[in-house]
Amino acid sequence: MAAQHLHHPIVSDRLKVVHQGAPGRVRIKVFGLLRSDPLKLEIEKTLSQSTFVKSVSVNILTGNVLIQYQPHIPVQTVVNTLEGALVDYPAGYKGTLPAEKIQVSSPERGGLFDRFKKTTVENGPSVAVTGNLQPQGKWHIESADFAAKQLGSTVQGISSSEAGTRLAYYGPNALSVSKPRSKLAMFAGQFMSPPVALLGISGAISIATGGFLDAIVIAGVVMLNAVIGYITESQAEKTINALGKMTPLHTLVLRDGEITQVAMADIVCGDVMVLSQGTFVAADARIISSNKLTVDESALTGESMPISKNHEFVGNDDTPLADRKNMVYMGTIVSGGNGLAMVVSTGSNTEIGTIQSLVGNVETPDTPMQKQLDQLGTQLAVVSAGLCAGMFCVGLLRGTPWLQMLTSAISLAVAAVPEGLPAVATTTLALGIGKMQQKNVLVRQLPAVESLGSVQVICLDKTGTLTMNIMSMVTIKTPIHDLIIQKDVLYKEGVRIEATRFDEVAKILTMVSLCSEVVVNGEDSSKWEGSPTECALVRTAVVGGLDVNQLRAAKPWVKTLHRAEGRPFMATVHKDGDKYLYAVKGSPSEVLALCRQQEVNGVLEELDEDRRALVAEQNHQLAKDALRVLGVAYRYADTDEIGETPSDLIWLGLSGMEDALRPGVAELMDQFHAAGIDTVMITGDQSATAASVGTRLRLANNRPLEVIDSSRLDKLEPEILQSLVKDTTVFARVSPAHKVKIVQALQATGRIVAMTGDGVNDGPALKASNVGVAMGDMGSDVARAAADVVLKDDNISTMITAVEQGRTIYSNIRKSLRFLLSSNMGEIEIMFIGTALGMGEVLSPIQILWINLLTDILPAMALSMEPPESDVLTQKPRDPKRSIIEKDDFKKMFRESLVMSAGALGVYGFSGLRYGFGPQASTNLFMTITIGQLLNAIGARSETTTVFNRERPTNPYLNQAVIGSMIVQVLTLAVPQLRTLLRLAPVGPIDIAAIAAGSICPMLVNETLKKIQSR
Repeated sequence: MAAQHLHHPIVSDRLKVVHQGAPGRVRIKVFGLLRSDPLKLEIEKTLSQSTFVKSVSVNILTGNVLIQYQPHIPVQTVVNTLEGALVDYPAGYKGTLPAEKIQVSSPERGGLFDRFKKTTVENGPSVAVTGNLQPQGKWHIESADFAAKQLGSTVQGISSSEAGTRLAYYGPNALSVSKPRSKLAMFAGQFMSPPVALLGISGAISIATGGFLDAIVIAGVVMLNAVIGYITESQAEKTINALGKMTPLHTLVLRDGEITQVAMADIVCGDVMVLSQGTFVAADARIISSNKLTVDESALTGESMPISKNHEFVGNDDTPLADRKNMVYMGTIVSGGNGLAMVVSTGSNTEIGTIQSLVGNVETPDTPMQKQLDQLGTQLAVVSAGLCAGMFCVGLLRGTPWLQMLTSAISLAVAAVPEGLPAVATTTLALGIGKMQQKNVLVRQLPAVESLGSVQVICLDKTGTLTMNIMSMVTIKTPIHDLIIQKDVLYKEGVRIEATRFDEVAKILTMVSLCSEVVVNGEDSSKWEGSPTECALVRTAVVGGLDVNQLRAAKPWVKTLHRAEGRPFMATVHKDGDKYLYAVKGSPSEVLALCRQQEVNGVLEELDEDRRALVAEQNHQLAKDALRVLGVAYRYADTDEIGETPSDLIWLGLSGMEDALRPGVAELMDQFHAAGIDTVMITGDQSATAASVGTRLRLANNRPLEVIDSSRLDKLEPEILQSLVKDTTVFARVSPAHKVKIVQALQATGRIVAMTGDGVNDGPALKASNVGVAMGDMGSDVARAAADVVLKDDNISTMITAVEQGRTIYSNIRKSLRFLLSSNMGEIEIMFIGTALGMGEVLSPIQILWINLLTDILPAMALSMEPPESDVLTQKPRDPKRSIIEKDDFKKMFRESLVMSAGALGVYGFSGLRYGFGPQASTNLFMTITIGQLLNAIGARSETTTVFNRERPTNPYLNQAVIGSMIVQVLTLAVPQLRTLLRLAPVGPIDIAAIAAGSICPMLVNETLKKIQSR
């Protein structure tokens, strides 16, 4: 039975066929699949056991199943098989996989996981390891003991022999790496465009009719275009790949009860990883022991603040990834403390692996110019075929032999195809890439340059893109002092001060230096090791004049009360003479509640309701400014028994910290807005923080700042989301899947969307956007691999330069196209009129090809190097639906070509009357149309400004191209071999005068008409 295509969509209460392209491939939406790992595994197992299924890809983040099957199988059979996998699972089922469903392989045939084993071993692991089968993301709802039991491990880890068995059975701990395009694929891609195909057809026709020389020249043009594109793209690809930083290759685990260093690729489920500050987390793991453990998860979740981890925490089904305090994830970095964590997922089964698979399932749309050039190429093919057929018929009706008319028709086909079109577009984009590389902007593929110029919305990741991803203290507030901190230096009313200037300020910096686990090194205490937050506090104290190591020596540490659930503060106890000093920092409201007094100028005051209200207001204002606020307090006691909750503390004040904005980003937003580009911020931060950053950056461009939290995104229908994104400036607490959803919603409104990012969590959205822009220095490998453009030095400000270059490139390609098409239209008119009037073959095929090669390529390429227009960054982005060449353009080009044709045919008629319609008349026509087209290139520099305007900057490349081409044209008369090849006759003074008049006068007429129309 032949494969059946869908004429009516298949829909049931459990699934819907959303796309069926080529036979043997179908994408199906399964209702209830979202975030349901058990259902995912059942679908994979059931379909893998079907003899007609080749492969299956189940995505729990989109709810889609992509199935490739034998093409002769009806799609309804595939649907029925899939529905069979859903029988035991009600819609939305997210529970534990039933025990009877867990099966690595079946006796009859290999199961799903057997398909993907790297190595076959005689015996599997000693226990049925469910680490790779356990529903992904559910380990956070289980206790550490339960996880160990499920994984067949203990707090001492597993044995080396067991690890080897598991490694052989389940494969290495490695992410699937998308292979870069092969050199052959990259080179072959240069031929995949309609203009190149048109040239290929012209060459084939030339060979069929004996025009081997024409075919060779056409092949040379096509090959030149391919070489330019290949060299440019391969160099960009090589540069971007070289940016990949080498990930740490080894990590510490417990094996055989001892700490052992193993290769990251050799980590298996059940291994116990040893975590300490700076550790690169090699796999997803359940924390089984923690001591002040904090992890920087910004690359995964987008959350800029380090996350405190606690092995005692147990979450629920709805706990977001960023709030799973008992888990660590592959690709994150331990920023403070230490602990042990049992590996639960490795390789592609990790959260990063899921995100990477999401990147692979997202397709990048074609650029507007790609679509328009393809459309133009198709139109040219249709027009060319119609003209050839029309000319052939007219010639036959006039009694011209059919073979002669076939040759003339082919000549017309050659004239209709601009040989310079592919080379001009490719070279222009390649030159744009070269200019951008000088600005540290690396472009992976040529079309991405043009896309940058058409961007209408730019989605900006906050952490690491708009901000430095480095915490710093920016303010200290006491009951009577308000200090600003810039670059760790304290200022009071604009005057720099030392930390010891005011008692309360000195005490605040003293307490945060004591109540800290930062290690201070270096002769000048200039090196700090610890969490970003605590490093920011201690750094300010050191710059302010405190000797932290001396301070700690004078007040030695006794004990620490760490932050924990229900205790949002940290307290340390220190021996100070015969007393004990309690230093406390943490949540302002919680610390304030523990205080009875406040200190003002060394005097203690009771904290009455008015004073507490003042502190609360200060805290509110700082939080509104997107600062992380800490309250600081202390007290002296006779004993070190601080208890679970200290009391009777003395309030000192507040410290505010921020992840500082990159220099110049606010001004950059203004530049984007002036260029008509809307700016949208997408972040994993809380709504209040995100809104404050958006306000400081002026993201809304003087409009009300609209913020949408991810909790709303999940509840919105696609149509409603599309209407909301038009006016929304900030999206907060978003996941990687949310980012893709936002980008695609913006695209659904008909706009061209750019996305910037640096983390693993940005990868899918970078791929889904029209232009993905990744950071090259601090960016993750996943982000760089998904992006079209990489900012080598992480300077987001270079984006505006890239936009300017992209717009200029589009404008210049448009100028080149108008020049090429108007010139070729002139040739077509001459050939058609000559045939219709019975003048014979006015131009030979080789003469037409010479004209196109001489007048098309060099002048058109020179036009592509035109300097930017002065108002390029104050114009609105072009409408992506607008054609690169519109009806009005064709009208102008037709007028210009008619004027040029009239001048050339006038010379032909004059020469025919003088010499007869033979070689001399054809020679004069050939020279006139060639020089006339070269002069037309000068007029093509602007659609409104004439060649007589001296204010416009010169284009030396165009001047050289026109003069050089004219010299070559003159050589066709002087060099015997060229004269013979082109069948030219000698010219005399009268001929030269006629040629000059026939080529210069049309340019003057066209420029005069341009000036009149531009008034």
